[in-house]
Amino acid sequence: MKKLLVIISMFMVFLVGYGKVKPLDVNMEAGTKIPNFELRDFNGKYTKSRKIFNNGKPTLLVFAAEWCPHCHTELPEVQKFYEENKDNINVVVVFTSRRTNLTATKQFVAENKFTFPVYYDANQSLMNGFKVKNVPTNLIIQNSVIENVFVQIMDYDNLKQAFYLN
Repeated sequence: MKKLLVIISMFMVFLVGYGKVKPLDVNMEAGTKIPNFELRDFNGKYTKSRKIFNNGKPTLLVFAAEWCPHCHTELPEVQKFYEENKDNINVVVVFTSRRTNLTATKQFVAENKFTFPVYYDANQSLMNGFKVKNVPTNLIIQNSVIENVFVQIMDYDNLKQAFYLN
């Protein structure tokens, strides 16, 4: 009976200690390895970040918002960059739910005819995990490692320079 109680106690300790999912916590500096997380598309389908970040291509990760005037300036530039480089560079745009909703964000993307991959941060876990305070925020990622962070509006030429495509 004592053995059974010990086994049950050990199992409970394991569940309590390892059963919790840690919130995403990313140090937003060059050289930081990003832990795996999930991206949720506009239809609620989830994709593991490592599937994108570890496919051998560098990645442009953009945090944006449909209400943000700076994003309105940047995202058409991202679209142009995506169209010309989608075979060699991943482009991922994560829209925040901060001060908006999914319906308004979907409408914004459709009206602007954006074709780059879009995801929605419904519960702010990505914005909080990456400690994003301002949009747009742009990260250059290679093999799940941050190479550079730009908290500014990026135009087409800036994006080319960030990926050494001159």
